[in-house]
Amino acid sequence: MTKRLCKLNRRDISDNLGDIHRLVAEPKFLCRSCSRSSADKSTLCKPAAIPPASCQSKPLSEQQQCGVLAEALPTTTTAKLSKAANKAEPKLATDVQMAEALSLETVDKKSLKRAKKALKAQKKAQKKLRKVLKKSQKLLRKQSKLEHKYQLAAATVEKQVMKVQPEQLH
Repeated sequence: MTKRLCKLNRRDISDNLGDIHRLVAEPKFLCRSCSRSSADKSTLCKPAAIPPASCQSKPLSEQQQCGVLAEALPTTTTAKLSKAANKAEPKLATDVQMAEALSLETVDKKSLKRAKKALKAQKKAQKKLRKVLKKSQKLLRKQSKLEHKYQLAAATVEKQVMKVQPEQLH
């Protein structure tokens, strides 16, 4: 089976049912895109590790300490962190700080990316609001011009009526 589970069609599923059963019997990964699960990371589009059952019942802050967050990080960073963790003991406290900074840096990159995206959406909404405000101000100016014009026209008509009325009285 060469395709990812996410890309299989009905015919492929029926042809490779045995392989699929083997992959999903004890899943270790979950696709963040379509929620399919598999024991093999390479068969999913956006795999994320499923945390152990002991970590799932804990609050979010403790789940991050369990290593759930580490699985969400890119594989290169996770590999660097696991190599640092496999060493017996760091020689200096700075090694630990560097490893923590590395994990925080990648988390910060994700949150920074989300923040930039939110900022972009906010700017777009503000631009749209400015456009609507500008249009409403333009319509308000037109309305006041028309009202002023109407008032002048009504005043002139009133003057003409006043001129005509005294003449009719005689």
